[in-house]
Amino acid sequence: MLIDSLRSALKSIWANRLRSFLTILGVIIGIYAVVTLLAAAQGVQKQITSSVEDFGPKTIMILPGEEAENGTPNITANFAPSTLFVDDIIYLSQNAKLIDQPVDYATFIGGLVSKGTTKISGLPVGITPGAADLFSVVIKEGEGISQENVDKKEKVIVISKNAAEKLGATIGDELSIGANNFKLTGIFEIEQELNLTSSSGDMFLIPVTVANEINQSEQVNRVVVYAKDINKVDEAREEVKNLLTAKHGSTDFTVLKPTDLLETINQITDVLAYMVVGIASISLLVGGIGISNIMLVTVAERTREIGIRKAVGATEGAILLQFLIEAVLLTVIGSVIGLLMAYGTSLLAAKYSPLEPLITLQTIGIALSMGGIAGIVFGLFPAIRAARKNPVEALRFE
Repeated sequence: MLIDSLRSALKSIWANRLRSFLTILGVIIGIYAVVTLLAAAQGVQKQITSSVEDFGPKTIMILPGEEAENGTPNITANFAPSTLFVDDIIYLSQNAKLIDQPVDYATFIGGLVSKGTTKISGLPVGITPGAADLFSVVIKEGEGISQENVDKKEKVIVISKNAAEKLGATIGDELSIGANNFKLTGIFEIEQELNLTSSSGDMFLIPVTVANEINQSEQVNRVVVYAKDINKVDEAREEVKNLLTAKHGSTDFTVLKPTDLLETINQITDVLAYMVVGIASISLLVGGIGISNIMLVTVAERTREIGIRKAVGATEGAILLQFLIEAVLLTVIGSVIGLLMAYGTSLLAAKYSPLEPLITLQTIGIALSMGGIAGIVFGLFPAIRAARKNPVEALRFE
């Protein structure tokens, strides 16, 4: 009986394919929105997770700005003057017992980078050698910033491959940041486009001591330390926090493990996922009303057929099942079309943007379930109406 009902439903949908397609447009749009936005959120989540894993389990980061009450970093504080200074680095190096030495840090500077008359904007950063890991950089040509460069305040610069192509620069060229000239000694690629500190493709690294001289300040924007013992990362983090709080007189900074930031990101993406499903449900509601309406029309058009089927022994359950399957089939077909469109969009996004959307089995399950449930909910009333038709009156219907 189920196979016969399915075959009858497919035949009815195909016989009115244009009407059926227009009916399920709302479902298609709703499922497309759900899958596309969920895939984008999960793609971002995966990339950030990968970046966090690159830091290693013993990493501890110190950022400017007091953390929020819920323990998450204060993102807006990163745009204000830093509360961290070089003497904080020295203080940690001398007093922290649970972290490895040296303490690495980075300082942001302003200004365009130029070669001759060609100028580009980006992110010039002064770093210590170990701080390069903060930006997920991998040296492809030449050398990175060394400790000797930092100690001797050598004016050398390492730039991203993207920036090198824009400038037409090669190893040994002279580049400028404002009135300061640098020798290009290395070219790198950003391993993770979405990392914990910057997603800029145009990045320039110089010795941190030179950056402090350019800024005429010893402010520090990023600090990274590593716990000596993987089993005492939380203790090391508390030690760092307590030492700096005692020195500053207040906790005007944030000390976190990359996994803490990951938890925050996961919370945000989860909230976005719920919002996406909620917003897309409106499209499914509109699509469902359309399906309910068209199924009522279908029941009216096939009243005589219903009467004949009842006359030859079809039960109310069989009639109800036939029309309910037809409604569910419409929404499932719409869901599949929406899924395919979302998959195509995801492929294009992965090819032409830094984002790599991720369509998981869970997302597919959510999409198909939403479509199926919409079919049942909005197809049930027309199906019940068809099942309850009086066979005598149905046979008289013209």
